[in-house]
Amino acid sequence: MGRKQRILYQGQELLLATTDLVFKALLTADGDLELLASLLSCILDLDIAPDDVTVTNSELPQTHEKGKLARVDVRVKLADGKHINVEMQVADDHNIAKRSIFYLSKLYVDQLKPSMNYEEICPAIAINILDFDFLPFEEYHNVYRLKNIKSHHELTDAYEINFIELKKVPTETRTCLKEKWMLFIAADNAEMLDKLANEEPIMEKALKKLQYVSSDDQLRYELDMRQKAELDYGSAMVANYKRGRAEGETTGRLRATTELARKLKASAAMSDDEIAKLCDLPIEEVENL
Repeated sequence: MGRKQRILYQGQELLLATTDLVFKALLTADGDLELLASLLSCILDLDIAPDDVTVTNSELPQTHEKGKLARVDVRVKLADGKHINVEMQVADDHNIAKRSIFYLSKLYVDQLKPSMNYEEICPAIAINILDFDFLPFEEYHNVYRLKNIKSHHELTDAYEINFIELKKVPTETRTCLKEKWMLFIAADNAEMLDKLANEEPIMEKALKKLQYVSSDDQLRYELDMRQKAELDYGSAMVANYKRGRAEGETTGRLRATTELARKLKASAAMSDDEIAKLCDLPIEEVENL
């Protein structure tokens, strides 16, 4: 069975927080950044207040424009200068590591302005929340930095990549706010949402915010258009595959027939006209073999 697309909660269909558009709306809609500050605080083990957070790409892009599925993330600048890119990823495209390094590098390099000193560039941090298994570890949260591979001495804190794998988060213990946040994001049933909301005030607010964004007609329209774009893309891929396969089969048969004609002509056992009729080839083509 495929993943659920909606959660029925108290008579309302809630959108899944693992959907990147919903994830971004949950954390940034209406400029209320308390949820985002809470999430970043527990992931990065920092004390981040809402006033410390500036979202540098607050708009929700049209994810289906011109048939292309745009990447939706949350880019943040903290009061201390750190630049952070938060991304929710459901499908395993088998490129998350290199893609994350690429966008992290842009986050770092784009800070550099004319007459600016290298020492003024602030750390760049990537947070990848994954709804699939990626790393060969039992821990659900793994952090990578630039370190000496022998001594583990850290060269600099300029780069940091966080991978959080939702499927590895313990569901019963819920010993810290970070685990509760991850379970809320991954939740696909009303029971889990209720449990989390009753355990933490910030989770109660997150549930109310999810109810709010789930009633947004524009957001639902964007999700419908994305689904249509995904279906159109999939149909085009299947059609191209079938066409390519048919063309390949035709080309393969033609090559085999031509090779047979070549061998018959080399044996001098048949005339060009007889070979052309047998192989169903134009006489001119047989004569030129």
